Amino acid sequence: KMENGDAQVSLDGDSFDLWRFIKQTVLRFLSWVFAIVVFGTISDQGYYNPVSKENGTCMFNNNECACGYAVGIGVLAFVACVVIPVLDIIASKFCSAEAKKRVVIGDLASSTAGTFLWFICFCVLANQWARTNSKNVMLNAARAAIAFSFFSIITWVSLTHKSRLMFFLLSAVSIATTVHPNEQLCILGDDVI
Repeated sequence: KMENGDAQVSLDGDSFDLWRFIKQTVLRFLSWVFAIVVFGTISDQGYYNPVSKENGTCMFNNNECACGYAVGIGVLAFVACVVIPVLDIIASKFCSAEAKKRVVIGDLASSTAGTFLWFICFCVLANQWARTNSKNVMLNAARAAIAFSFFSIITWVSLTHKSRLMFFLLSAVSIATTVHPNEQLCILGDDVI
């Protein structure tokens, strides 16, 4: 027996680790809510109409790129938080560790990218907010967008960590099946059997 994290991998395609899925789903749900708050507040209250302009102006130092970036990252995170759990369920039914590993690599890549992009979003919004001097902006909307972009960093770091653990576990299973090809491995909870 080998002791490994809190992940489950089955090469027979019959098992599904409900506890791991619930933990990741809660993190993804939080990330999903945070993404909605960021892109929703900026889309709804992030633009104001000065008298001199016909179109709305971004409340973050009149920087359209800051608002556009935050809305874009929010929408991408929203979609990722919906698609990746579906892929996780589908991957639990795959018969080969290599196919599962590809899905986990995609999850790891998207979680890592999400962490990095949310970090940039937080830095850009906080920087532009510090330079904002207009009195026409919605203070609570700007603060909510900045705060929830920071909270998103935390949830995406957690998702990256969980994906990284799953990747290492799948790598160990791949190595074990290469060394002992005639033995069927099934990882249940914390144990490799």
